[in-house]
Amino acid sequence: MAGESAAADTVAAAPAPAPAPAPAPAPGESRRPAVHTERISLGYGDRRVVDELSLDIPPGRITVIVGPNACGKSTLLRGMARLLRPTAGAACLDGKSIHSLSSREVAQQLGILPQSPSAPEGITVTDLVGRGRSPHQGWFGRWNDADEQAVADAMRATGTLDLADRSVDELSGGQRQRVWIAMALAQRTGVLLLDEPTTFLDLTHQVEVLDLLADLNRTEATTIVAVLHDLNLACRYADHLVVLSEGRLVAEGAPREVVTEELVRDVFALPSRVIDDPVSATPLIVPIGRHHGSANLAGTAAGTAAADSVAAAPADTPADTPAEAALDVAAAIPPTGAGSAAVSGVASGAVVRSETELREVVDEPVPLIADKAAPAIDDESRRFLEAAPLLMLASAADDGSVDVSPRGDEDGSVIVLDERTVAFADRQGNRRVDSMLNILRNPRVAMLFLVPGIDHALRINGTATIVRDGELLDRLALKGSPPELAVVVTVSELFVHCGRAFGRSKVWDPEAWPDQGSLPTAGTLLKAHTALRDTLRDAERDGS
Repeated sequence: MAGESAAADTVAAAPAPAPAPAPAPAPGESRRPAVHTERISLGYGDRRVVDELSLDIPPGRITVIVGPNACGKSTLLRGMARLLRPTAGAACLDGKSIHSLSSREVAQQLGILPQSPSAPEGITVTDLVGRGRSPHQGWFGRWNDADEQAVADAMRATGTLDLADRSVDELSGGQRQRVWIAMALAQRTGVLLLDEPTTFLDLTHQVEVLDLLADLNRTEATTIVAVLHDLNLACRYADHLVVLSEGRLVAEGAPREVVTEELVRDVFALPSRVIDDPVSATPLIVPIGRHHGSANLAGTAAGTAAADSVAAAPADTPADTPAEAALDVAAAIPPTGAGSAAVSGVASGAVVRSETELREVVDEPVPLIADKAAPAIDDESRRFLEAAPLLMLASAADDGSVDVSPRGDEDGSVIVLDERTVAFADRQGNRRVDSMLNILRNPRVAMLFLVPGIDHALRINGTATIVRDGELLDRLALKGSPPELAVVVTVSELFVHCGRAFGRSKVWDPEAWPDQGSLPTAGTLLKAHTALRDTLRDAERDGS
């Protein structure tokens, strides 16, 4: 036993070898795109979140962005990924403003994995990873050998080949995150941005995902930029650490050069001791709470309390070794989970906050339902689409707000261009400018196609593009008048919604319709909304 203890102490005390440098591109291999920001400012509405921040991302290295909650980490990443337009300055890719490039040009060079991505119900691992190839295919593109190879390579690199035929819904948190990373890798980009890739994962799966990213960086020289909350894991895996506070750059550089007790105190408002990680020899932050530990924090309330605790402790109380301190830190990491925001009028204990709670009520779908999504438009779906005079178009803005607007026209207003592409007219009277702006900034849309008297509906999820192609506009002409714009959607999945909701609501049954005279007209509703807005505006003015 003594020999085992000595061996363990030797391992704990020995610093891990420094990470191997990322390999340089081989002759003829494409250079990694350079990413930087130039005095970029980002925000939502009138609220500025990132303020004139300039940052160079080292190519072929792992950069981790850290900072307290609401300091602008995720917002900065969204600006760098072209998901949020700057109010000033620019995010640049190879020296060009990223907003001057098309979505396809950006997606061919830069991949992003957002927080908590959601997969279509019942989709298999192979199908999800295959969607990473979309930027390399045109509207009329077909799957080819290069796509097959890219998907196979991505799944091999992430260790997901054995999961190929499984539904993403069945996977553990760590497996699911590896699949999402595989999809991003299938894009074959030189830069990968990840927004909190370890959120909601236990410690084992956090390390599994970060080890995978480190492997990708070392073997493929992929430039990786990740937002992390865990400072100790950030220090262990980052080549370059970026520290933000209140939307501004506080410090950047190698973790050992950046992380100090003063920085942790000033940025995170946390007294701590910074020691060497016994495994990686990187900085390890040992937090000091009001009830544990001690620190040389003379002159502060925390220091006084800590000193009192030390004075009261028995003289022979042994100090923690670095390895014991590391274990204390790991044990102190709080469990991850859903947020705790209150819901008005609902008891806090009645809010469902996890998939486990949800599954207590909602069963797994039967195979027929789970596998109902189709990747393309078949002949039966074409007949339905071409008969649908009404569709609901859902889009999302940069700040996460959503818009759903109805688009109505005569039969034949939807044109099926091929098995993966549909088009519809954007006519005056149907037009919602916010919907169109959403498509420009975030092209992902969902559409629900309705046929009067038919209880089922057809749903399409895909990527939308606004076009002014004269030939297409002529095909969408109504009574000889072509629209000014059309929306072309590349289908990512298509499936049928059963008629239960329509049947229960009796929406197509005239006998069940309410008396129109008892309901407010559109004009009455608009007047009420305007009056409410004016009342709130007056109240805000009076309050100020």
